[in-house]
Amino acid sequence: MADADEHVIPRSGPLPEDIDLSEETQDFRFLAAISNEDAKIPKRGEKDFEPHATALQSNTLAASRQAMHNALSFQRVHQPKGYTTATYHPESNMAYAYNPKGPLFARMGQVLPGKDDPLGDDELRGNRLWLLPEEVLYLVERGTLDVRWPADDEDEDDRGLPMSVQGAYAMFIGDEESHNHALTFERYSVYSGLKRMGYTVQRAPSWDTPGPPSGSECYPPLPQRTWQPGLFNIGHWWKTWFAGIPGDLAKEHSSDQLVQPGLYRSYADIYRRLALIDYYDPMARHLPSEAETPSTDAGFRVTYHIWKPGSQTFKKSAPGIPDFRIAVVDGRATSVPTLEQLGALMDTVPYAPPKEDGQLYQKVRHGYKNVILAIVDQGVVSYLRIGDAGFGREKLYERKVRGFGGKRGGGRGGGGRGGRGRGR
Repeated sequence: MADADEHVIPRSGPLPEDIDLSEETQDFRFLAAISNEDAKIPKRGEKDFEPHATALQSNTLAASRQAMHNALSFQRVHQPKGYTTATYHPESNMAYAYNPKGPLFARMGQVLPGKDDPLGDDELRGNRLWLLPEEVLYLVERGTLDVRWPADDEDEDDRGLPMSVQGAYAMFIGDEESHNHALTFERYSVYSGLKRMGYTVQRAPSWDTPGPPSGSECYPPLPQRTWQPGLFNIGHWWKTWFAGIPGDLAKEHSSDQLVQPGLYRSYADIYRRLALIDYYDPMARHLPSEAETPSTDAGFRVTYHIWKPGSQTFKKSAPGIPDFRIAVVDGRATSVPTLEQLGALMDTVPYAPPKEDGQLYQKVRHGYKNVILAIVDQGVVSYLRIGDAGFGREKLYERKVRGFGGKRGGGRGGGGRGGRGRGR
């Protein structure tokens, strides 16, 4: 007779919660019953059979694959009221549109001044919105923009022939080298991914050049000297040079012994005496006397300025300070950046120190400058945040230790520091 607990014996094979349906062969034959008007990809179902290598199963799999192929090959169209018509401009490798529709254009495109407009300063310049290659390609993929080739006398349509997605990729990415705008597939992958997440993305001044010289915003401000009436504040400098050294040991500071025998009120005094190795101080770097062109490597430059979704400070006429700065890096064409390359990249980033009253680890993580590296490895984007941190400035031994217990006491045995215990 079977054991009563036999049903609880674990069986071989994966548990139901460990089965990933995305790795299983699905039955999509029900797609063939869907009409072309209602053609859409439904949600994935559950697998209703196990492999047993029979002709019936092979025919079922073949019919399922064919039904999925037919559903994916169905031509999808967009309603004419939902997209804007634009015209491709071969000389600038951009596209322009008149009176675009939709909320996306509130943060995309720009109206160029008369001297920079490729079509000149005519009566339609104020209504003509110019779109960069990455903006055009993103809108074409979404179905928001209908890009037309320049109209020819032989064309039946006065607006020109429509440009396919394949043609848009060939022109706005494949033909970018001839226009010296440096839009690559890696940069577009980062742009489209951020746009789909709701971020506002714009090209940085160092898009295809080293960028403008670094100004005062990229360096810490000069320290302010303090004066007293008729007398230089000597006490400030005395505390700076001899902070942490007991008065009895100030005379013995030149001795070979780092920590002299004596009475120390805290460990901070001892740790200060042991601090002999110079450390990197981000606040010690100041603006050079002459403006210098950044010596950044072509593979490590700030590519995009990013604003958070729903940012109220962004305006196309005055974008303001971006929330993030991203440098797109080709993971296949570049190697691990050297210290010189990262240093040159940090020189182009504005100085943004952490809060003085912030927690120690948050201040170290934030750094005094930071930039995000978007490393693209054949379409897979990985974001890595690089910060110019000052580890030596954060004194770990000077942290204030919180007392034990809470508002109503609570140490070991009901008492402890910070509260009143019950025991005697």
